[in-house]
Amino acid sequence: MNDVTVKHDGALTTAGRGFEGVTKEDLLIPRASLLQALSPEIVEGMDGAKAGQIRNSLTHDLLPSRVIPIFCFKNYMRFNPRNRQDAAFNPNYEAGAVIWRSIDPNDPKVQEECTFGENGENPLATTFLNVFSLFPGVSMPIVLSFSKTSYKTGKQLLSLARFCGGDFWSRAYQLGSTLVTNDKGSYYVFTVTSLGESSAEERTTAEGWWTMFSEKAQALKVHEEELEA
Repeated sequence: MNDVTVKHDGALTTAGRGFEGVTKEDLLIPRASLLQALSPEIVEGMDGAKAGQIRNSLTHDLLPSRVIPIFCFKNYMRFNPRNRQDAAFNPNYEAGAVIWRSIDPNDPKVQEECTFGENGENPLATTFLNVFSLFPGVSMPIVLSFSKTSYKTGKQLLSLARFCGGDFWSRAYQLGSTLVTNDKGSYYVFTVTSLGESSAEERTTAEGWWTMFSEKAQALKVHEEELEA
């Protein structure tokens, strides 16, 4: 890790004692958790928790809406259906359990089970588009995981950033949520809106995190990523 950490004010500083031998791969990177009506925080009655809120999955703190994306990476997972009557249910696994996971887009399982069927059937497995991000005022990096109904929003973020040119972190975005209702029910999905150029301080912090983490992005451990299935 080069013994570097980031304080609340965004300054790069030397890590304190006791972290000798700790590597990036040892860290658990929290997600931006979008609360749904049946999210554990709401079911368990966490004070102030409401559907549609976006919280740090590790600390449960509300996240600010301003976000600076830094780099992206993908991973792939197949979950056993929760409905035992589902044709894809595998009796060798518990309902909702992870059947397999991969970070290799060329993995035969990924090639076969992460694509739509010939007649538009949904993929058996889930593709996660992960954006390693800076939320100004938050001392730790946060991963935005876009999958299934939110995947379109992830592609929107990538498109807005890519076509504007410059580094991924050269622009800031507002992260929000909106309620969607369809034949599957009602649920919240992420929304993103461009806020223009990021500040010099934000760019300095983001570049530092990019240097520290991007080279081995696929080895990062993202907190509770399976909950977004």
